[in-house]
Amino acid sequence: MSDHEFDRPAPSLSGRTIFITGANGFIGRAMAARFRALGAVVRGVDLAADPAGDVVAGDITRPETWAAGHTGLEGADTVIHTAALLGAAFPLKQAWHVNVLGTSRVLRAAIDAGVRRFVHFSSVAAYGFEFPDGADETYPVHVNGDVYTDTKVNSEAVVLAAHGAGEIDVTVIRPGDVWGPGSVWVRSPIAEMRKRTGFPLPNGGNGIFSPVYIDNFVDGMVLAVSSDDAVGQVFNITDGKGVRCADFFGRMAGMSDGTIHTLPIRVAAPAAELLGSLLRRLGQKTDLSAGTMWLLNRPGTYSIEKAQKMLGYQPRVSIEEGMARVHEWARAERLI
Repeated sequence: MSDHEFDRPAPSLSGRTIFITGANGFIGRAMAARFRALGAVVRGVDLAADPAGDVVAGDITRPETWAAGHTGLEGADTVIHTAALLGAAFPLKQAWHVNVLGTSRVLRAAIDAGVRRFVHFSSVAAYGFEFPDGADETYPVHVNGDVYTDTKVNSEAVVLAAHGAGEIDVTVIRPGDVWGPGSVWVRSPIAEMRKRTGFPLPNGGNGIFSPVYIDNFVDGMVLAVSSDDAVGQVFNITDGKGVRCADFFGRMAGMSDGTIHTLPIRVAAPAAELLGSLLRRLGQKTDLSAGTMWLLNRPGTYSIEKAQKMLGYQPRVSIEEGMARVHEWARAERLI
């Protein structure tokens, strides 16, 4: 155990009952484990049930099938809404149905059940692909035609409207690129790197990645959930430093003997869209899309000063330590 593990935020959550949507996901499981360790009762919903983790099966667009009773929202004081279709590989109609309509329906169910706090997962993608380096929460979010960006912008509007109307206390979290052993930002790049086609990076890999290691991100969530000051606020949660995509993913290529190809963005985006669509039609799992390429071509990173000042957030796990953990995990999983 690293020395800084003893310095992690540890406010008591005894007496709290927290309900997580997307509870079986990479982030959901990590949050549940930490919240329980701090004394909270945690339960949740996901597409597949996990009785051992108090997770019921359900569709977030149909909360009437899972929200009632002691396995649902009854007695919960906080809902953390993580469930969403991630990335740009889904058609707009499907993504809107889950990411916007689903958010609205979970929110309504929480209000009807008397839940006090609703913590909504948006994304730094809400800033779009063109923004000033160091953008903070005052920088306007905007739709840009990217499916993931547009649905996250609209989902924020849904929950903030409910807060403004005094229906429920809302906090919006804009995570950076959450990574760590088992995350999509580890599994997918390594898988692509080991294919003959390699992992594509636009513009020489000079785009800026905004990582937040999973342990750091959960620290931020502990602080947000336990702080009354977080009510009505929006927070960027990242590691506080941007890194060139070529440097970040180059470390994974090195540990996996994988290949990275760089192309101009105007070539990389349509090529990734075409290849990703083809692979999905062939039944292969891939996150390749034009939106992914634009995401990997961002011009800068995001400020976490607000979370640092208001919540006392401090990222503790460095990229170097995180990559060492990823290497160990990938070897154990025989991915490399």
